[in-house]
Amino acid sequence: MARKLIGDRTTSESGKWYERRLLLECEAKRRLIGIVEAARQTALATLVSDPFGDETEWIPQALEWTTLSLNALAVPYSDHPDFNRDWLRSP
Repeated sequence: MARKLIGDRTTSESGKWYERRLLLECEAKRRLIGIVEAARQTALATLVSDPFGDETEWIPQALEWTTLSLNALAVPYSDHPDFNRDWLRSP
């Protein structure tokens, strides 16, 4: 919808600015989700490859912050029917 409004001649310049900012906000969140998910995958791969090694002591904390970060990004969608109320859990 934001892309459609940007291309609409009747949309004011301030409205177009808002829609462009909204699209950039979505892109930033997509990037952040990718970064957090990469951290989760790295932690899980380390745990699987060396489950009893000394380097795996930090993994539960790493997984917790990634989960809480992703949950925080989901809060604006709390009115969606597929939203999981457990995502509102605080640390």
